[in-house]
Amino acid sequence: MNAVMQAILMFVATVSMVTTGIIPAVAGEGTALHSIVRIHEVSSPSAHNGPAARGKRLIYPDQIREAIHGFVLREIAGKAVDCQVALGEPQQPIAVPSGTLDLQVSASRSDEPLGRRVFQIHLAVNGRYIKTLDATADVAAVQEVVVPVRPIKMDEQIESADVTIDRIVLFDLKQPYITNPADAIGKAAIRPLAAQSAIRITALRRPFAVHKGDRVTIEARQGNLSIQTVGITKSHGEMGQTITVSNVDSGKELRATVVAPGVVRVTF
Repeated sequence: MNAVMQAILMFVATVSMVTTGIIPAVAGEGTALHSIVRIHEVSSPSAHNGPAARGKRLIYPDQIREAIHGFVLREIAGKAVDCQVALGEPQQPIAVPSGTLDLQVSASRSDEPLGRRVFQIHLAVNGRYIKTLDATADVAAVQEVVVPVRPIKMDEQIESADVTIDRIVLFDLKQPYITNPADAIGKAAIRPLAAQSAIRITALRRPFAVHKGDRVTIEARQGNLSIQTVGITKSHGEMGQTITVSNVDSGKELRATVVAPGVVRVTF
């Protein structure tokens, strides 16, 4: 049996989150601290050749990765539902004295908590500070976003059956993705959208009520007087948008507001 397996068999670990102040004040004002992960070791009487028999125990990379995972989750709370942490260093177990281990994570505050980062891992055993070491990790967020279930063409209006919620991995939380299907349904795509790809807020617009070249009704109102005539639109237009139309009778171009599908209004 190798040393790693012996070390695993030599203790039973129970993990709980506690808040305490046993780690020295090594962080500055721009540093965020994680609640301590406490691991209590119980030695096995039959094991005599492993680290615990020499008064030592091992901290494994997975334990450090899990502590960083919890730290990042607190940082991105309300912005994502989960995160992924790929530990770069350390890759080898770290030996510390046997006893109740307190492992605390800290890192400099950052507007962008994702990507390659360096964390400080503070170690204490039985309430006594042991050391601080650096850990590097690649961090990504997991967010629930609205995605198309099929390819969406440019200018196509999105129906309720066209979208669903899916989880995606993000490396930039500043991108404004749509997270509520209601914010996509009824909108039109500004550009083609691939199936199962996150939809950015900027990728959608309100559908056009009129299109370039449409024959529309031009309304002109002043007081109780209302005049209607026919015009040709010079561009697409959304509800409430002002566009240029050409009066069919006079040939004169007017600026008019789209008030309904096929209807524009001129104000005097």
